[in-house]
Amino acid sequence: MSNVVEFPPSDRPITESEIEKLHSDAFRDLEGEICDCESMAKIAAQIVMNIRTDDRELVFAVAHVSEMLSALKADYYAAWYGEKQRKKT
Repeated sequence: MSNVVEFPPSDRPITESEIEKLHSDAFRDLEGEICDCESMAKIAAQIVMNIRTDDRELVFAVAHVSEMLSALKADYYAAWYGEKQRKKT
């Protein structure tokens, strides 16, 4: 299992509540970045849909990343409001 949050070295064991606090802070801190990425992907998708190009892979990639980021944002908020259980790894 990989660490989501790096813990500072300590002379004492880290408690479960401290780990939960770090994880919840990290989860909350993702909101702005997720929203920014989703907004930028939507802008890129709108631009690529309005240009003339025969590069179907480009159009697919930009449109698909926009869809993926919209789904990620929806999943983030669903998890935030307790509407969706996050996958345990």
